[in-house]
Amino acid sequence: MISFSPPDITEAEITEVAEAMRSGWITTGPRTKKLEAGLAKFCGTKKVCCLNSATSSLELILRILGVKSGDEVITSAYTYTATCSVICHVGATPILVDVEKDSYQLNLNQVSDAITERTKVIIPVDIGGTMCDYDKLFEIVEDKKKLFRSDSSIQKVFNRIIIVSDGAHALGSTYKGLRCGEIADFTTFSLVVLKNKTRKEYTGIRSEGSKAA
Repeated sequence: MISFSPPDITEAEITEVAEAMRSGWITTGPRTKKLEAGLAKFCGTKKVCCLNSATSSLELILRILGVKSGDEVITSAYTYTATCSVICHVGATPILVDVEKDSYQLNLNQVSDAITERTKVIIPVDIGGTMCDYDKLFEIVEDKKKLFRSDSSIQKVFNRIIIVSDGAHALGSTYKGLRCGEIADFTTFSLVVLKNKTRKEYTGIRSEGSKAA
């Protein structure tokens, strides 16, 4: 039998789970807040909010931003369905863009061509611990700023297309010395068994620019 994606569980994790159950907190409690604070420090950002899944996080961000029917959100055609489905959940239209040749990252030239006056958000997907070219992505957003139409108070604060990173595969990854979580306007992570933090084969994965190590 070949095991599929065994989680990295040791006695340390088992002890922590047992302690959490003994504490009486089986939902959001002190340990969740400790995790949020620890992740914020690790990622070099001010605030982290833990939800039940990266899918919920993506949808919550879109709703907070006021993304709605008639809006467009650009994302990668190479990703898990959740990245795209959350766009549909809020009533917006997903615009799928292909990846670069010999790469799993967004083709940023196609991203630029796909931007319209209805584009509110771009969701790059940092696949396998490898982050996209955020410098170029932000350059594109600035270049297309004249097309942006804000429909909510938060959108007006940005006054440009908002970058929401799907970092489900990229907790701990870096881009030009910056960690995933401190580059995009918003970043979501995942701790499901297939992801690099919880899966034995990929624990400690790290990337530099477009090259994974």
